[in-house]
Amino acid sequence: MAIRAHIGLKELCDLSSSVKSFLGPLKSYKFIYDQDTQESSLTCSAFRLLENLDLTGAVGQLLYETIQAHHKTYKTGTTSLFFLVGAWSKAVLECLHQGVPVSLIVSIMLEGLNSCIEIVESLHIEHECVLVTNLNSSNQILARDESNACIPSSKNHSVSCIDQPVDTSGFHHLNHLPKNRMQMQFTHTQTGGLRGQACQMNRLSHSRHFSVSNRSCFHSSGSLPTNNHTLMDLSRSLSHGSLEAMSLVEEAVRHLCVSVETKSVTKNLFQASWLELCFIKGQSEAFSNASLGYTTLVTADNYALVKSLEGKSLKALLVDGDVAENYRHVGFNKATNVRSIAEFKSEKSELDLSWINTVCKKIIHAGIDLILVRGDVCQQFMIQCSCRGILVIPRVRQNVLQAFSECTGAELVTYLAQINCNSIGRNVYASVCMWGNSILKCGQKIAVNLKAKCLNFVTVVISCRWSAKEELLEDEFWACAYRLHHALYDQKVFPGGGAVELLCLNHLRKLEEMAGTFSSESKGSYPSSWLSTTAIHYRGYIYKCLADGFYKYLSVVLCNMGEYSSELEAMTFINNELKNIRDFSSPSSYILNKYVRNLVSVDGQELSSSYRPTVYDNVIPKLEAWRRALHLVLIVLQSDAEIITGSAAHKQKLKGDFITGEHLVL
Repeated sequence: MAIRAHIGLKELCDLSSSVKSFLGPLKSYKFIYDQDTQESSLTCSAFRLLENLDLTGAVGQLLYETIQAHHKTYKTGTTSLFFLVGAWSKAVLECLHQGVPVSLIVSIMLEGLNSCIEIVESLHIEHECVLVTNLNSSNQILARDESNACIPSSKNHSVSCIDQPVDTSGFHHLNHLPKNRMQMQFTHTQTGGLRGQACQMNRLSHSRHFSVSNRSCFHSSGSLPTNNHTLMDLSRSLSHGSLEAMSLVEEAVRHLCVSVETKSVTKNLFQASWLELCFIKGQSEAFSNASLGYTTLVTADNYALVKSLEGKSLKALLVDGDVAENYRHVGFNKATNVRSIAEFKSEKSELDLSWINTVCKKIIHAGIDLILVRGDVCQQFMIQCSCRGILVIPRVRQNVLQAFSECTGAELVTYLAQINCNSIGRNVYASVCMWGNSILKCGQKIAVNLKAKCLNFVTVVISCRWSAKEELLEDEFWACAYRLHHALYDQKVFPGGGAVELLCLNHLRKLEEMAGTFSSESKGSYPSSWLSTTAIHYRGYIYKCLADGFYKYLSVVLCNMGEYSSELEAMTFINNELKNIRDFSSPSSYILNKYVRNLVSVDGQELSSSYRPTVYDNVIPKLEAWRRALHLVLIVLQSDAEIITGSAAHKQKLKGDFITGEHLVL
């Protein structure tokens, strides 16, 4: 099969080359320029990059759909997925260049990846409890929230790291964090690379997948670590270079802990869907903070109305739809292709006013003070409600409505005609957000905060002067929020910075060596003598090509961590580490012993450049990114093969090869 004809794989290689600088904590940002609007935006997200590219080809669309599906589910890991697509596309092209049959590439690569996924289970770092200790100032924080949602606390509150209270400020800008807020466990970067970031907390619990021999080897160097993390340690370890965004997520979690008066964080306490973003454009980033409740922007005309509602217990209505005269159940809508011109001109405005007066009377009769609407709201209706002292907030997200529904007991309604006693929520409080003595503004809008008793919801206010940076800050925040969400939900993490890929690389090298020893056992797997001979000959080479993808990924990550000036230096370090692992009895124990257990405590000291904070990765998003990347590459490979050889001939060939075999074809 002509390698030059595999256009799809080459296109994947070309597209993925653009995200090389996005890997690792030291990212290089890219500007996306829109020729139609003459506007540009800054990004370091593979998803945003693909979103703004003109992908008209089938391969580009398939790549975009794969990235989009992963991003929608996990909100993290898309850059790794994108990069591995290119790395493994090159690996497959190398296999084709050596004349390896497509069927063998598909089956053996999937077999190798599944084997890697099984082997990395031994690297799970489990956490049964994430502690948020020393909540002595909970009352001060809560008091601040009740009085004003956006004013930073004047009194510090504390979180414990290794049972030592560390003062933190309620003000969430990295430049204002006290130096001792960053107290963690670090290890010297004597060997550089992975060793440089090989630092973890004392409180770790290791996977149940360890064998007895692994445990004895691993624990020979010291005592068992405990199974408790602190919130600060876990969140900072998952920040991946976005410390400012993660500090906001950390404070949001701390607010939730204060609201329920708990000292530990669980998957039931924190979910990313309980967070909301509110952007304040044109303001300094010093305004960024997290506050309990729902904060949003309303027009400045509503200032007097909100001030009149402050301190009062409000009745709220939650509308899961639009509020307009023409928004009705489909059974009550008139035919759209029949219209009376006379009625449309003379009676439309009268019908609108009649409908507005009717629903306003119903709302006033129910005593409603606040209306949250998921969709759009008729402008005339908002004006009428404002005149009657009723605050209407449109375009509220579904998760916000659900949070208020759960804490107030109000049932969501789709149409205003459905208002009854069960659809009205009580004990909701509104206030204007202040910054010092000034109102928090964004252009012609002001920030308003809504609270309710037992409302488990936090809004993070992010401000920036540069509009092109808005998407970047949003992506960083949600990536950090979902990393912490997945870590708490899965109750386990991976050691980050390439440690997992290093174990996979070592495992695939072993499989490559073992492939040369296949004899009669291997032949029994393939009934066809030609196929069995081919499989024995190429199996090791296919494993090598699959490993090359991890090798390339690992070298780029190490370079983007700032440890090495070139990929050649990073590759030298990787080769040395692989040699050390081979000399050790248990590869997983070696990695955990070196990159997890090797700790040096630095308490109350300013961080120096010779120390690097620990890094964690999520388990399921990482493994799912591997699967999606390889599946996409193999789908494109098979599609190219069908185009080159002809669909009918290709299917007949596969049928002949696999009539009695067990190969897996995507």
